[in-house]
Amino acid sequence: MSSAPRHHDRRESREISRELARRLSERLGVSARPVQQAVAGATLLRAGDLVTRLPFVVQGRVDSVLHMHGGDGGRIIPVSWGDGEIVLLSHLFINRPSFVDLVAGASLSLRWASVAEIEQSLLDDNELLVLLVRFLAQRLREVQTRERGWVERGVHERVCATLARLAQQSIRDAAGHALIVATHEELAERSGVSRPKLSKELKRLETEGRLKLERKAIRIVDLKDLFDPAG
Repeated sequence: MSSAPRHHDRRESREISRELARRLSERLGVSARPVQQAVAGATLLRAGDLVTRLPFVVQGRVDSVLHMHGGDGGRIIPVSWGDGEIVLLSHLFINRPSFVDLVAGASLSLRWASVAEIEQSLLDDNELLVLLVRFLAQRLREVQTRERGWVERGVHERVCATLARLAQQSIRDAAGHALIVATHEELAERSGVSRPKLSKELKRLETEGRLKLERKAIRIVDLKDLFDPAG
């Protein structure tokens, strides 16, 4: 699948998200509120916490972090928010705890608004409410496109994507190389490919110099290579 539809969906989601944040910010007077600073890696909201307020991103990036249990044992970042966006979790008009961590993905400046006042503003302004529905519909489309793209990916793209994600969470050796400790069976399952296809692909990547196969581990030579699987 071409990356053009995915890029278009992400771009449209960002545009609607920023427009919604701008309109809400004006209505609530958010720009007059104090700016909070957070360093990269700081946790703004933990999974299990009751969501009573949401941040408007002035500058930086907020990551939604979903922790994986069982065989994966890592974490994934299903969505991020950047400059000029409001961090919209699926907690408007419901009173439930968060199921993800909100983490500063980069040095961050933000302002907060309570969920209650955001909800009231949406109820009082039909245009804002329609804009919210447009944003949520577009975000759903974006997720569906991403899921469809994953299903249609070839073995090479799937394996590279899995290795890249695991490498970001792994330890580094003295040379700065990422060391992934996992069996071929685990990697095959995470990549959604068969064990023989995974082994063949790992051998090919090793021949190309992108990684080194070691006993019960894989040493990633150049992480950037894995983010460009078509190369």
